[in-house]
Amino acid sequence: MQILSSKPAGLTVIKEYEETGSLKDSTRRLMVNIIVAHMREKEGRAVSKGAKEFHAFGIVSLFPTLKDPYSKKGYEHFYDIQSNTGFLEWRMKTVQRKSRTSSTSQSRVELKGGPTLLRTVGALDDQRMGDECMEAMSLLHHTTDHDTVFKKMKETFHYRQQILHDPQRSADVLQMFPRFLDVKGLISQDFSLMFGVEVASRFLEKWSTSFKEKVIQEARKLKETALLKRHLKAALKEDSDTTDDPE
Repeated sequence: MQILSSKPAGLTVIKEYEETGSLKDSTRRLMVNIIVAHMREKEGRAVSKGAKEFHAFGIVSLFPTLKDPYSKKGYEHFYDIQSNTGFLEWRMKTVQRKSRTSSTSQSRVELKGGPTLLRTVGALDDQRMGDECMEAMSLLHHTTDHDTVFKKMKETFHYRQQILHDPQRSADVLQMFPRFLDVKGLISQDFSLMFGVEVASRFLEKWSTSFKEKVIQEARKLKETALLKRHLKAALKEDSDTTDDPE
């Protein structure tokens, strides 16, 4: 891949692979940064899905041991065209977000009480930030290992709280963290991280009688999406079956 061989930092990536047969996480991030910078230089801010898939394929062709043996094509962890996720896509979004932040000052909406109240959460170990957080989120889209899902969801808890309290992005949280939809216990884990195990247990006890209707009311205030409409419809249809716990 000429992109790497034409740059000093890229030569560092190639040398490490030649010497070890693999890449450290930090070196892999360096490689992704170089490739994303190249794509943006060639195509501008709107990089096509085809270009991202082409470079993902190029990575595993140049570095075969980086292939994912459990995915269909072997490079979906770098870029999956179906879900528009992967290391390349998350780096692209990080660069775009930083660019928007530096060029415009976003207006802040005052948040008042209830679930919109920004609470102070105690320090948690192993919280991922920046590119490491994006990589953890990308892995969550592809892994089927139950323990890994819970571990990565815990590591991205602080970032997820920022999303939930940003009126511009809160409605997209299920697209960014789709495992909430198919893995039971993740909402309970987040609630435990925020309030502690004892309070979380009371949350489950009072879900049907105290919280379910309030959650539905808050959901109606969010930006409408097809996914939100589907889940609201399902929740409202359960009027005669109110014993379900949140997942």
